[in-house]
Amino acid sequence: MFKIFKLSLIQARWLGMLIAISSIAFLAAACGSSATPSADLVAASGNLPATSAPVAVDTQAPTSASPSSDSAEACNLLKKDDVSKVLGAPVDSAVASGLGGVCTYTSKNLSIEFTIAGHTGGAKAMATQLQRLGDLAQVVPGLGDQAFYNTNSALASPLFLLKGDAEFLFSMSDTTYQPLDPAMVQATEKALAQQLLINLQ
Repeated sequence: MFKIFKLSLIQARWLGMLIAISSIAFLAAACGSSATPSADLVAASGNLPATSAPVAVDTQAPTSASPSSDSAEACNLLKKDDVSKVLGAPVDSAVASGLGGVCTYTSKNLSIEFTIAGHTGGAKAMATQLQRLGDLAQVVPGLGDQAFYNTNSALASPLFLLKGDAEFLFSMSDTTYQPLDPAMVQATEKALAQQLLINLQ
């Protein structure tokens, strides 16, 4: 009787271990199959073609102010050559930062920052800024859907631009901390904004 009981305990332990191992193997197989969906399943979802042929990637600048996966989006929307054309001088560098939302261009002692302030919510943000600035906002008629200079800024009159519901910002400074002529700054920022609007068409 004691031997039968002892044998049953051993058998029960082995049975439990077999069940546990089978469960782990089953879960591993299930996870392995779900981690890599078949080509047919991916194709059915509309994300990728069923073939293994390489997918072409468009490296051109976006034609509208819509979100982009490009890590240097601002530098693609307003290219180095665009800024060089506006300045009438070579641009030494164009560096993206802020997950692609800012591009800083340098030309001799000039530094120009172009910022994608937001793809949506721009109209509301601009209205709030205009209300806050009051008479210190210098409206620029006929530029985009709305534009103004912030004449109360420590920088020389940065330009805010609205296109659709996207908001953009242009600012200039001297890398040697010399004061810049506000009229020159405003004219340059406006020309850069006009070039951006052409690029967005």
